[in-house]
Amino acid sequence: MKRIYSIVLAAAVIFGLSPVTVLAQEKTSYEVEYQTPQGYKDFRFSIGGGYAFRLGKIEKTGDTKVDDLNKKLRHGYTVDADAQYFFKEGWGLGLNVNYCSSSTSGSNIDIPEYGNANSYKESQNVLFVGPSFAGRNETDRFLLVSSFAIGPMFYMDKMTIDGRLLDGTKTTMGFNAGVAGEYKLNAKTGIGLKLSYTLGTINSINLEGQNVEYDEPASISNLMATVFLSFRSW
Repeated sequence: MKRIYSIVLAAAVIFGLSPVTVLAQEKTSYEVEYQTPQGYKDFRFSIGGGYAFRLGKIEKTGDTKVDDLNKKLRHGYTVDADAQYFFKEGWGLGLNVNYCSSSTSGSNIDIPEYGNANSYKESQNVLFVGPSFAGRNETDRFLLVSSFAIGPMFYMDKMTIDGRLLDGTKTTMGFNAGVAGEYKLNAKTGIGLKLSYTLGTINSINLEGQNVEYDEPASISNLMATVFLSFRSW
């Protein structure tokens, strides 16, 4: 009798739990069926400015004043902008743009191949524009973006000697790479620091319609540190 009672009790328990099991299975199926996969196709844009340091050798003439003017051209400023579209969680394609400018000036300068100048001003400017491959890695509060780009570099050298303006230009191919770390201010914007460099050399310059050859290749490369503001679509 006791054995029959145990069998009946077990059957009742199993029968009572069956609806609960079915409901749990239905709930799980419902959640799996309607779960939306996470998307990674996102857009990002950033713009900033900062310090640019000219890489390569400094031209030495033996004249202290002229050499000091050339040293000043090592230090300048940069404006940097980039945009990326991420096709996957970790990578995307984009566009990198940066502009570097440095200037110098002096008086009573003995300029090679020109002679003495009462006043002298010069500004050297480099614009890089190129398509890029970008990678990203992020957490809830931070985002790390790296990029590599190849494109044209536009070199512009403007000199004013005793009131006379001379323009020199040259276009060459260059390479740009950088890494940017940002703090997410909110869901769509961030602020951060970017370290990057652009590499390129020129063998001549078009000065007032004449092609002037250099004795050796001249570097128009820059190392840049910028503070930027970013905008994201995710």
